[in-house]
Amino acid sequence: MSENAILTLENIKKSYFVEGHRIDVLRGVNLTMKAGERLSLTGKSGSGKSTLLNIMATLEKPDSGRLLIKGEDPAKFSDSRLSAFRNREIGIVFQFHHLLPEFTAVENAAIPLMLTCPKKESLEKAATMLERVGLSHRLNHKPAELSGGEQQRVAIARALVTEPSLLLMDEPTGNLDNETGKMIIALILSIAEERNLTTLFVTHNREFAAEMGRGIEINEGVVGDL
Repeated sequence: MSENAILTLENIKKSYFVEGHRIDVLRGVNLTMKAGERLSLTGKSGSGKSTLLNIMATLEKPDSGRLLIKGEDPAKFSDSRLSAFRNREIGIVFQFHHLLPEFTAVENAAIPLMLTCPKKESLEKAATMLERVGLSHRLNHKPAELSGGEQQRVAIARALVTEPSLLLMDEPTGNLDNETGKMIIALILSIAEERNLTTLFVTHNREFAAEMGRGIEINEGVVGDL
């Protein structure tokens, strides 16, 4: 394993059973991402992109193989330690922003911090992060009062507020028009460069994938360079 590897996947396999039939989704995925590396992951619908991302995010366990994050094996953690580790080290942005409708933008962005920090400090840090994504004028607006692009920027702020080592994004522009999607990509790349943030971007959009620099594709359960 490389000394500065943030993420390492070793022969990751995952299968599901559907109506008694076994479907081999991941057939031995190997991947290393170094600190500050930006990577896009593409593949056909149903190819296993989201399954692979969920394993990287420690939300699912592989059937076999090993996942290491900063040299640590999350499979060896207790549930409580895993939750704390995930909250601290991994930021996740999904296609759907999953904001809590009754909370304001700043409260939504502060949620990960509130697990470990006082409320006042959490809200102050969340406000700073929202300012960075261009939403200082929207701190006290609820999700229903925000546009789709603004809601996704709140989700990005929430993912980054704990200063994670790894940012994982699953089709974060999938629900946005092309121009808003480009703005979101530019914002993510700018923040990733500022923070030397290791970033994986799952997308079906080849134009957006090209912005990330290095690209890989999942095909028949394994990944290879584009």
